Amino acid sequence: MKTGLETLILPAGEAAAGAAARTLAAGGLVAFPTETVYGLGADAANATAVAHIYSAKGRPAFNPLIAHVPDIAAARRIGRFDARALKLAEAFWPGPLTLVVPKTDDCPVSDLATAGLDTVAIRIPAHPVAQAILRAFGGAVVAPSANISGHVSPTLAAHVESDLSGRIDLIVDGGPVDVGVESTIVGCFETLMLLRPGGLSRERIEAVLGAAMARPPVEAQPLAPGMLASHYAPRANVRLRAQDVTPGEALLAFGPARLPGVDAASAVMNLSPAGDLDEAAANLFGYLRSLDARSPQAIAVMPIPEEGLGEAINDRLRRAAVAR
Repeated sequence: MKTGLETLILPAGEAAAGAAARTLAAGGLVAFPTETVYGLGADAANATAVAHIYSAKGRPAFNPLIAHVPDIAAARRIGRFDARALKLAEAFWPGPLTLVVPKTDDCPVSDLATAGLDTVAIRIPAHPVAQAILRAFGGAVVAPSANISGHVSPTLAAHVESDLSGRIDLIVDGGPVDVGVESTIVGCFETLMLLRPGGLSRERIEAVLGAAMARPPVEAQPLAPGMLASHYAPRANVRLRAQDVTPGEALLAFGPARLPGVDAASAVMNLSPAGDLDEAAANLFGYLRSLDARSPQAIAVMPIPEEGLGEAINDRLRRAAVAR
């Protein structure tokens, strides 16, 4: 990740919104207030920028991130809304509700931001500063809470500065937030599911739906949309820590080394020829999908260091290798 950055802090206003939009467009990280907590934003379509979010936060796993957009029209460009999802959107957006819906066919949100899932988590924040930044930027912005993972969520710009100064490009100071807890997350699956309690009560949501929401399975993964470990697996078997390549296997490589047998591989994609873990994270899900689409006998994966984002990369690869 980028370290030793000079983190600029600007008071909320038109100039700050413009600076935030330019920073996001350049692949930078911007912390800004929403009505729930301060978010750490990156261009949702830029996988490398998304990888920098995980690095800056020290986020231990590639949990899906919430895509923030300014209005329902923008939300429908990235997610497919059935009647129930649209009813909730019209009742509670803008506001502290996140809806998990299927991606559109041309959804621009990066695979890293959705953790390789076929769904996308979407929210329209009500905070005027967040709205101004989103409209100035013109695209979806993924934004988890702007704090070091495991720390208390930030409700002031000073909280963000304490955790992330020197790790991110810009903090937009919009004063204290109103709600102070993260958004409620509802999975709009075949059965509607309350994935995370938050700033909008279950009772208010169920009153609009006229029905109760289910709870996610105990074994579900963190954040939306609560999938089993093997969900992240491609169709082909995955062989971890490979020291060679057998004929018919595809190779997911890392770094400059060439493995014995690589010339007989059915396909080769290198997460990062330079051995950069941020670059590897940005490429992980897309490369797995691409290799799997070629129907190899198996996917051999070169060893990846258990440090920095390597911990999260290996976590997802281990899930991909779970026997099914």
